[in-house]
Amino acid sequence: MLSLWGASGVLETTQPSPNQAAPAIKHNEDVKIDFQVTEMPPRFVVPFADVEVTEGSEVVFECVVTGTPVPVVQWFKGDTCVTTTSGKYVVSQKEGLHSLKVLNVDSSDGGSYHCQAINRLGEAMCKGSLIVRKGEGA
Repeated sequence: MLSLWGASGVLETTQPSPNQAAPAIKHNEDVKIDFQVTEMPPRFVVPFADVEVTEGSEVVFECVVTGTPVPVVQWFKGDTCVTTTSGKYVVSQKEGLHSLKVLNVDSSDGGSYHCQAINRLGEAMCKGSLIVRKGEGA
């Protein structure tokens, strides 16, 4: 049995020939390792970065999250959980890619944002900032 960070699998080995004293592992090209990860805490494979935009534009924060069971992901501006009811934000996810779109950015949208992923094995977070520049002619 082979254990890799909580995963398990089978390592196939050769049987000794009559002239060998002990079992030998096959050469690397002949070794087959099969394993399946059954559980894993959340992890940001691709975190999002700081963004600078001009007032009136829109911005999208994107990150890729993995974990088993699939983590619950929430977006925050400062310490406040982002909701989509105001029409200011659009939250989406597809196959581990999570995004937060901020529409019609103004100076009040500037600040710290973070994404939190939680499952029963743990939690992970990534952070970034939105810097808002005044529009031209303002």
